[in-house]
Amino acid sequence: MLLWGELGYNIMKMMKYKNKIMLVVLFVVGMLYLPSFSYSASEIEVEESDISVEIMPENPEPYQNVTIKIYSYSTDLNKAMIEWRSGSNMILSGFGKTSYSYKAEGANTTTAFEVMITPVGSVNKIIKQIVVSPSEVEIMWESVDGYTPPFYKGKSLPVSGSTIRAVAIPNTNTIKAGKGSITYTWKDGDKTSLASSGYNKDAHVFKNSMFDEESEITVVASSLRGDYEATKSISVPIYKPKIIFYKRSLTEGILYNNALNKEISMAEDEMTIVSEPYFLSTMGNENAFTYNWKINGGAIETPSKKTELTIRPTSRGGYATINISIDSVNELFQKVSNQLKINL
Repeated sequence: MLLWGELGYNIMKMMKYKNKIMLVVLFVVGMLYLPSFSYSASEIEVEESDISVEIMPENPEPYQNVTIKIYSYSTDLNKAMIEWRSGSNMILSGFGKTSYSYKAEGANTTTAFEVMITPVGSVNKIIKQIVVSPSEVEIMWESVDGYTPPFYKGKSLPVSGSTIRAVAIPNTNTIKAGKGSITYTWKDGDKTSLASSGYNKDAHVFKNSMFDEESEITVVASSLRGDYEATKSISVPIYKPKIIFYKRSLTEGILYNNALNKEISMAEDEMTIVSEPYFLSTMGNENAFTYNWKINGGAIETPSKKTELTIRPTSRGGYATINISIDSVNELFQKVSNQLKINL
């Protein structure tokens, strides 16, 4: 009985060993018959739409330095053969030539580039067409409510709390037949002004901040056909108002050609002093300001013409110091003052 037991045990052990060998053989055979995948067969084919283009600046101005860059998330362009052409001229060629810089032409010109890309491990070429059209727009501005006297040759400058009007002037043949083919997007700093933006809205009226030293505005002008787009940003400085004194002549009116200095002499029996508040926001808003006159430090009643004071000395000798301050009721920082010394 012991002999038969040992024999049975040895037979079972040999069968388990044989099964293991059979499993190894089957595994090896299976691996030989599995489909083989090469790198070229598994590689994803790159298409023209997989190549992106970045133009810096996005909307170049005439004669501005421009950089064009291509990039892709589908293939490594640093290992690709890249050729840049402009017209029939080869302007750049080599492995990893992903960017090209040049100086833009003038307004209303177009420069076309053809970029031929051969990705690494591929014989197929990808052609990318790039067109750059330099565009230009200017912004003119002025203070809407800022006061300037008659015959003043300059424009009204904005002070704290002024209302400013900006006008966009595109430099393009697109609008020579009429300005209605352009849409405008206006921004105050980083905030888009929806009320001012839109079709044919080439003007933007806004009020500057009393706490800023300048106001930054941006306009993006673009044609409906898509053949023109330009961006312009400017900073509008904030000025300080000032009072300048003039003399009123009975025969010639206000003598704007002769501003009165800090000290003058009075020979006549009567003289009218006119104080002109340059750039103060009094246009259409005169009643929102207070006018305070003083003579030798003492307050006097405001004249009927708030900016004019008539002097009639009762005696000669000595001097009189005339002072006026003009303050806005609504704007905290809109105030100005000046004084004039008159030798009697």
